[in-house]
Amino acid sequence: MKKILVMFIALFITTNVYALEPTNKFYVNDYADILSDETEEFIFEKSKALDDATTAQIVVITVKDLKGKSIEEYATATFRQFGIGDKEKNNGLLLLLALEERQFRVEVGYGLEGDLPDGKTGRMQDEYIIPYLKENKWDEGITNGYKAFYEEVAKIYDFQTDVTPVKSAVVEKTEDSDELNFIATLLVAKVIYTIIIFLVNLDSKKKKITHFSILETLTIIIAIGSYIVNKQPASLWFFLVGTPINIWAVLQTFDYSNISTTGGYSSGGHSSGGWSSGGGGGFSGGGGSSGGGGSTRGF
Repeated sequence: MKKILVMFIALFITTNVYALEPTNKFYVNDYADILSDETEEFIFEKSKALDDATTAQIVVITVKDLKGKSIEEYATATFRQFGIGDKEKNNGLLLLLALEERQFRVEVGYGLEGDLPDGKTGRMQDEYIIPYLKENKWDEGITNGYKAFYEEVAKIYDFQTDVTPVKSAVVEKTEDSDELNFIATLLVAKVIYTIIIFLVNLDSKKKKITHFSILETLTIIIAIGSYIVNKQPASLWFFLVGTPINIWAVLQTFDYSNISTTGGYSSGGHSSGGWSSGGGGGFSGGGGSSGGGGSTRGF
């Protein structure tokens, strides 16, 4: 009798680990309370339109924690409990975020695994979702990732969408890094040239400062202008344009009248290193099932 009771309790606890009831929006279930109303409404409207036209269902779920289970177990059980996708086509897709564990899971129904294999869903997470989630930008990460997967599913069914093309978060980060490198190059070059100007011919400080100010300002204008127009690396333009101009500026500060014709005077060169609130209840899954296909990422 005790064994039966223990087994019953264990079964009850296990069942309730996944006892998530779909909200009245079904397609978006923000149990972790991290998404804005605008994001929820967007997901609801787009998923409903896709479902109505193709029977494919994309569901987004956020939870505070996984109740001690792995995200793979949690996603598979929740997918089946919600019945995401058509029962015959098994064309459901689940995007699951676990806040406390800082994990994201894409669970794919049987019917979509051919078009969305594990490797592809993992790369899509890396490119469109995870960079945002690492910075706790929940709305941006979920919306961007949702758009990416929405576009993929829409293509499978030749479904015309009006969703704004998704932008790669990886490219965005690279562009940010390029801008920082550009600014850093300007600053490093300025410091190097300033040191050289003040080390050479200390008797002409005023003259050197004047030359330096005018010509380096010109150098910076040329570098910035060329970068904006041609997207050329700032360091390259400092070498090709900035360095000759600044070397000339330094040479103009020398007092050559004191140099003997029999003696030599040399100046060493220098270099600068490069360096939704939706419409009401009644929405439900179509009875679709998942075979455990998908991918997991941490953030």
